[in-house]
Amino acid sequence: MTGFGRGVATCDAYTLTVEIATVNRKQFDASIWLPREWMCFEVKLHGLLKSAIARGAVKCTVNVKLTAAKDDASQALTGRFRQLCALADSLNLACNPTLSDLIALATAEAAPLSLPEPDETIETALREATHAALTQLETMRRHEGERIAADIRERLARLQEMYEAINTIAPTLPPLYREQLRKRIHELLPEGIALEEGHLEREVALFSDRCDISEELTRLQAHFAHAQTLLNGTEPCGRALDFLCQEFFREINTTGSKCASNEISALTIRFKTLLETVREQVQNIE
Repeated sequence: MTGFGRGVATCDAYTLTVEIATVNRKQFDASIWLPREWMCFEVKLHGLLKSAIARGAVKCTVNVKLTAAKDDASQALTGRFRQLCALADSLNLACNPTLSDLIALATAEAAPLSLPEPDETIETALREATHAALTQLETMRRHEGERIAADIRERLARLQEMYEAINTIAPTLPPLYREQLRKRIHELLPEGIALEEGHLEREVALFSDRCDISEELTRLQAHFAHAQTLLNGTEPCGRALDFLCQEFFREINTTGSKCASNEISALTIRFKTLLETVREQVQNIE
């Protein structure tokens, strides 16, 4: 599932900003960027992400800056500029600065940020910012999950309609086959020769056994109930639904292979086509 969250916390003279972004992926895969001085927190940060996100590609970035007012930065730049002008005067050089000169001066004079050694106070602030980012991320992912779940339920309802149609057609096949076979035998046998008693019924019984899909239909109905239970639950269900889609496909594929019916064959093709779209949507949820 996709989402984004940002959390901010302060620690002494520093402000920590944690940004977390996620995209779809079958397994959990986290990429974490931390300042070099604080790399010792990477394992603990990875654990926080893993405890909150079941699967997906996760990118976590930690930015640190001094908690200083804008006026302080402006005063510092002004002081550096005055020093430069004084140096120009001492060397009898003209000083006519432009905006580009100020930008270049700010860039050239900016000192690299020196971070303190990692300690418990910094770790506490990092946890606080991470939890805030995860809370925001969870809200966004939950909204997306609700929309995807509604779409999957709608598709499952259409699959259920196809299942009901197959369930209605299946019992009519043996009687229909019996009547077709009787007419065909009557047409082929010479006049005055009758079919031995029981042969027709035996052939119909063999046909009924070959095309019996009652077990497949029962399992399909159980899969529909299981899918609804997973969607209505509170635990991550993306991986379970992915496996369930495979079981749906197995049963409907067997159904189409066993039934010598054009109507059921057409329904199984439609069923498998729509089922593939369900499986694609399942990849988008946790």
